[in-house]
Amino acid sequence: MERLLTLEETAEYLRLTPGALYTQRYRCEKPGALGIRVGRRILYRPSDIDRFLSERLTEANLETSR
Repeated sequence: MERLLTLEETAEYLRLTPGALYTQRYRCEKPGALGIRVGRRILYRPSDIDRFLSERLTEANLETSR
């Protein structure tokens, strides 16, 4: 099993503030909505974050090729 990242670690990885990531989660927007609640903590799988970023890159590449 991969190591889960805290909300703060995920925000740092994405170069967002923890507040921005929490707001995205509250609004059910990605990548904030990818978090898993474990007790009082919100944790993120690095593979989910990387998949989200890959999808965004693919979408951006499709838009620029039109």
